Amino acid sequence: IIGYGSTTLALALTDIGPAFTSPTFVTAPPGDDRLFVLERRGVIRIVRNGATLTQPWLDISASVFTGGEGGLLSMAFDPNFASNGYFYVYYTDAGRNIVVERYTASSTPNLADPTSSLAILRVAHPTFVNHFGGLVAFGPDGLLYAGLGDGGGEGDPAGNAQNLDTLLGKLVRVDVRAASVAQPYTIPPDNPYLNQAGRRPEIWAAGLRNPWRFAFDREQLYIADVGQDEREEVDIAAVSQGGLNYGWDTMEGTGCFGASTCDRTGLTLPVLEYEHGANDVNGCSVTGGYVYRGTAMPELAGRYFYSDYCRGFIKS
Repeated sequence: IIGYGSTTLALALTDIGPAFTSPTFVTAPPGDDRLFVLERRGVIRIVRNGATLTQPWLDISASVFTGGEGGLLSMAFDPNFASNGYFYVYYTDAGRNIVVERYTASSTPNLADPTSSLAILRVAHPTFVNHFGGLVAFGPDGLLYAGLGDGGGEGDPAGNAQNLDTLLGKLVRVDVRAASVAQPYTIPPDNPYLNQAGRRPEIWAAGLRNPWRFAFDREQLYIADVGQDEREEVDIAAVSQGGLNYGWDTMEGTGCFGASTCDRTGLTLPVLEYEHGANDVNGCSVTGGYVYRGTAMPELAGRYFYSDYCRGFIKS
């Protein structure tokens, strides 16, 4: 039961199919009656009319590293999927690199072409097996975004999140509309660090620890960034606001990280945060969701939903 003011709304869970093996993501292209369920091991399965199809849509398990927090973590359908058949996956490979790769649907219904892979992005993540980030998504501007973790370890020991010469600990934004083997992406002309020495032009936002999930809602961007030992945060900004620095590892949420004071100049603080509390009573790892814009439950319109790995609640 969810109560908002004087309105009480009853919600129920619906089983969409048999048990999956460590599902990490669920999505569907617009207007499609299929659900695509990703399994961490590297398999994408289709649910249609309440039944899970026997043959996977795509199986790249031979290429996927599943140690630590690795695996097949998300996928995004191209805005023109209905005509070009393109979709993008985000996973960790055998070398523990973060990989964004494009595949194409095949002429056979409900099967992708496993030989159609085109590597879009490969980012080295050599030292630790946590903080791989995990989401690839298209924004309302038609550009491809990816949220990369800081490289792992405690306290960002390599200082990646504040280093603009690496993609780790960043939100990346690229144009893949003319992707080819020779040039898998181009840099949008309004990316904030274009043509700046010592700064990667792919970067859209910095200062992130582990942006496992982010979401677009019309002209707003919501980033749920997983905290360290004390705080979880949700950052909200206009989609058009490039070059923001969300503070890690100078700050964890609204608090200075590992210090009583810190320089907040130029940092963007979260819109929402919650402290873990004793024994992680409030949670320990935020899982970002979406802003509801459906019509079935008008009482929830415009509300952003999120959860927590340790507590399993749904809040808005």
